[in-house]
Amino acid sequence: MKILHFIALLFFSFIANAQNSSIRLIMTGGANAGKYTTNSEKTTCSCGLTGEKSFGNQFSQKGAKDNEFSSLQLIIDDKDAALKGTNTFYVKVAFGKILVGKKYEIDGRNSGIGFTKKLGKGICTLTKHGKSYDAHIVGETSDGVKIEATLVCNKTMFKKNEQYIEE
Repeated sequence: MKILHFIALLFFSFIANAQNSSIRLIMTGGANAGKYTTNSEKTTCSCGLTGEKSFGNQFSQKGAKDNEFSSLQLIIDDKDAALKGTNTFYVKVAFGKILVGKKYEIDGRNSGIGFTKKLGKGICTLTKHGKSYDAHIVGETSDGVKIEATLVCNKTMFKKNEQYIEE
């Protein structure tokens, strides 16, 4: 019996480690309304890559069909502020082919990607677990599409001394 228990622990430990990031997404309204869940073996979360206090996520899945969830991009300029909840963040959720599929964006930063106009509204809250983070996003695009996303980062990429380290 102890051997079976050991094998089960080893198996579930392997599966948990294979999923470095997981995303649960609920879209309300718009052409892609629905619930979506995905996991990534790759480390998609990062700290310090786009700025000293930044947190981000770069999940993309190639080969998605037009109605399939294919990407979640997140940029938080101040991860410490996000531990209390912040409206100063950027998120893009995309469906279908990368770069040409349908996208939904919320940008509460003072200067967005390529423009200075804020898009939609929302709150992003980070939760820290040791060296890992979870991000919870609740918001609405300028077109009225509601986005609720939970990102679980089992591993995070950190920039330290000009090197990138996974922890």
